[in-house]
Amino acid sequence: MAADEFRPESPADLPEVGNGDSNRNFGPRPDAAPLGNGKNRRRRERPYQGLVTTQQFMERMQPPDYLIDGLLLRGSTYTLTGPTGHGKTLVALLMAIRISRGEWFCGRKCRKGPVAFFAAENPDNVRIQFFSLCAEMGIEPETVDIRWHDGLFNLDTAVAAVRSDLAACPELGFCIFDSLQAFFQGDDDNANMAMLDLALDFRDLTAAHPNRPASMIVAHPSKNATKGNLLPRGGSAITNELDGNLTCWADNGIVELHNHGKFRGVPFDPIKMELAVVRPEGLLDARGDQMGCTIIRALGPQREAEMTATGSERLIKVLAVIRDHPGISQTAIATAVNVSRRTVQKDIDTLRQRKWLREYEGKYAITKEGKIALELAGK
Repeated sequence: MAADEFRPESPADLPEVGNGDSNRNFGPRPDAAPLGNGKNRRRRERPYQGLVTTQQFMERMQPPDYLIDGLLLRGSTYTLTGPTGHGKTLVALLMAIRISRGEWFCGRKCRKGPVAFFAAENPDNVRIQFFSLCAEMGIEPETVDIRWHDGLFNLDTAVAAVRSDLAACPELGFCIFDSLQAFFQGDDDNANMAMLDLALDFRDLTAAHPNRPASMIVAHPSKNATKGNLLPRGGSAITNELDGNLTCWADNGIVELHNHGKFRGVPFDPIKMELAVVRPEGLLDARGDQMGCTIIRALGPQREAEMTATGSERLIKVLAVIRDHPGISQTAIATAVNVSRRTVQKDIDTLRQRKWLREYEGKYAITKEGKIALELAGK
């Protein structure tokens, strides 16, 4: 099938896969059973099915069936991991809108279907972001086919109820859970067995659904995570159990959607998107004043080149201000460069990574490499 070709199927055309998903075929999980140490663990039943011939084995092979072409497989469960402020909830919302309307996500065709969005971590913020994204795209929020859960609940006691609600939407295409850490009710989210149980709970929600929706769990990474280490916080069990870990990393307003640690599917190049602040009509605060909101949109090559050049120019400006004003604070740098303090913090982190700047006894010092960069830029 060509990259942009889209061939919808009805659920009736799909082969039976029992209670499994695109990669598993095990029975539904029974209730928690006590172990010898007095703790409770949920167990999967994996009945022995007997040996089959090579012909029988190969007859069960199914072609990949994508929800988002080349990115998300139907019947699979993924995590989407990124630090706070790196756009992961915005990416999830943009996927949800595009899938619900059968449109394109960053050049990739989406199979149309209703979406369920469980806004557990910060539903108020999700509402504002969703409103602003719809305004940016020129659509009315009420016309988007998304079913919402507003707020947190105890997933371990609600699996049956959630499955029932999802089954009531037979054409369901996509489920989003925001976030992994919000739904975890234990004491230690690095405990492998506890996180494995949570991963199984997420799988159980859609395992028997006839339309085989894909699921994505928004997740936070470990503390002080870097771009090259964006595994979800929670031990290796959840990464090993699920089908892939997508990642979000923002730098100078450009978000890269990629994968790390595990991804069942064809490798893909990073998908780049742009963070932008908009002030949509109707988005007002309690005093009736116009509000701004950060949204995300696809990033073309020309716009990327413009943003990269602008970011590089700003880095040189920040470096020059530090050189000319020893001991200057980040707040004062932000005023001098006319950007937010948060942007200055990111720029300083970038300057450190490039080894143009170091910090000594609470003050910034420009390195030899930084001085060369200033000289080459004519500063």
